[in-house]
Amino acid sequence: MDDIDFAILKYLSVNSRAHSTDIAKELGVATSTIHKRINKLLENKVIESFTITIDPSKIGLNVTIYLGINIDPDKRINIINKLKKMDDVLEIHEILEPYDLFVKVRTFDINTLKNVLQKINRMDGVIGTNSILTTKKHKETSCNIFKR
Repeated sequence: MDDIDFAILKYLSVNSRAHSTDIAKELGVATSTIHKRINKLLENKVIESFTITIDPSKIGLNVTIYLGINIDPDKRINIINKLKKMDDVLEIHEILEPYDLFVKVRTFDINTLKNVLQKINRMDGVIGTNSILTTKKHKETSCNIFKR
């Protein structure tokens, strides 16, 4: 990855619908260079997908929790795979302390959240959970490459 790759990522992170010709003009390189670079970034999984950012509250996804989960280490892979299949689970992180996993869950309402939590707590190998309910989002991004 060089400065051109990072510049392409910065440009696309602001506007994923940007045309290669616009990016090329901005960076002072050929459009074919941008095409090749973007394809390489996709091939190497640096760019995972081109997507939109939705304000969850505007579509009724008003309940967000972070869930600390303690698990049986022998069941780790199985639990992670089950969590990955759950639509309401947005992020799964392995952490050091005080839990084994830290999971972000977003649902439309408390009843749905209750069902999600029950499903997780019933998974074989889940020892215990602790949830942190958020009350207001101030910032949410996938990554910040603008300081590079």
